[in-house]
Amino acid sequence: MNVDPNFVRDIIAMGGKSLKRCMQCANCSVVCPLSPDDNPFPRKEMIWAQWGLKERLIKDPDIWLCYNCGDCSKYCPRDAVPGQVLNAIRARILSEYIWPKFVGRILNKPWSFPIFVIVIPALIIGGLLWAIKPTIPTGEIATSEFIPIEYVEIPAFILGGWVILISLIGLWRFWLAITDGGGMNVTVKPLEDANLNVRASGGFMGMNFIVAFFFVLRDILYHNWFKICETNRPRLPAHFLIFYGFLGLGLVATIDFISIYVLGIHPLPWPWEIGKGGLHDVLAIFKGIALLSGAALVIGACIAIWNRLFHNRKELGGYYDWFFLLVIFFVGVTGFATTIARLLGSVSTYYLYIAHLYFVFMLLVYAPYSKFAHLLYRTVAMIQAKAWKREPKEVPVGFWEGI
Repeated sequence: MNVDPNFVRDIIAMGGKSLKRCMQCANCSVVCPLSPDDNPFPRKEMIWAQWGLKERLIKDPDIWLCYNCGDCSKYCPRDAVPGQVLNAIRARILSEYIWPKFVGRILNKPWSFPIFVIVIPALIIGGLLWAIKPTIPTGEIATSEFIPIEYVEIPAFILGGWVILISLIGLWRFWLAITDGGGMNVTVKPLEDANLNVRASGGFMGMNFIVAFFFVLRDILYHNWFKICETNRPRLPAHFLIFYGFLGLGLVATIDFISIYVLGIHPLPWPWEIGKGGLHDVLAIFKGIALLSGAALVIGACIAIWNRLFHNRKELGGYYDWFFLLVIFFVGVTGFATTIARLLGSVSTYYLYIAHLYFVFMLLVYAPYSKFAHLLYRTVAMIQAKAWKREPKEVPVGFWEGI
C-alpha cells in the first residue's frame, strides 16, 4: 500500500477542502441513487482519498459514475460534501492519464493551470495577427476579409488534431487502468452447495461492450442518469442546454466547412432570408440552428453559474469548475456579440471577432484537461458499468421520463 500525502494536498487544493471531515459513516453510499449494490461508492473513494491511495483511485471507474447529484452531501452529518470531493478527485486523477506528463503536473497547480490555458491561445492569436497584419476593411462587414478563413481554420485543425490525439491516449490509459490491462472482469461467488458461480464479462472488444455502448449513448443523449438526482436537480436543464448547444454548434461548424470548401458558399445565409428555395434555404435553416445552439450554450452556462452561486452553496466548486463555466460563457457571449455587431454593421465586429477566436482557441486548448474530457471518461466508465451489470437499477428509458 503506497500512501501519497501530496495527493491528498492536491485534492484539497482542487476543491476537496471538506475531505478530512469524513468519518466513514457510509450514509453517502446508502443514499446515492447512482451507486450500485455491488461495491458501492463514494465511501470507499473518500477513504482512499483521505489515506492518499492514489493508485487505487487511478484504477477506480466509480469516481466517473458520480454526477455530483448532491444527495450524499445533503445527508452527510459532517458536511464532508462527498460529491464535491469526488469532483476534485476526478480533476486530480485526470492528470495521471493525459499526455504529455508535464501538462499533468501543470494541471495540479491552481496558479499555473489557468496561466497555461490563457497564455497558449494568446500566443496563437497574437502570432496569427502578427503574421497577417489585418486591417479593418471598408464597406460591408465581412470577418473573412479581416482575417482570411484559412488562417483561422488551419491552426484550428492542427490544434483540434492534437486535442483528439491527447484525448485518445488518455482514454486508452484510462481503459487499461480500470480493466487491469483490458482483460475480462470475473466475479466468483460461492453458492449454498459450495459450488462456484463464475461470471465473466468481455473486455474492450467483447459483445457486452458493444451492446452497452448503444444503451449508454441513449442514456447520455437523454441525460437519464442525471434525472435520478434529487438534491441538485436544477442542474439538469443547465446540462441539457450546454450539451445540446455544443452538439448543435458542432453540427453547424461541419456544415459550414462543407459550405465553404465544397459548395463555395460563405457565409451561411440568415434564417430570415429563407424563401429563395433549394440549397440556400437548407443552409439558412442550419444558420438558425447555430443561433439557437449559441443561445442554449449561454443560457445553460448562466443557469449553471446561478445554481453554483445560489442554489447549493455547499458545492460552489473550485477554480477548476469555475474556469470551465466561464470559458463556456465567454465563448457564447463573444459569439453572440460578434453576430449582433455584424447585423448592426458596426466596426466593433472585428474586435469582438478577435475576442471570440481567443476564447474558442482557449476552449480547444483546455478541452482534454477539462470537463469536456470528463464526458469521454464518464462515457467509458458508464459503458463498463453497463457491460459488467453495475449500472443504477432505476434509470429512466424515455427522453421525457423523469423530467
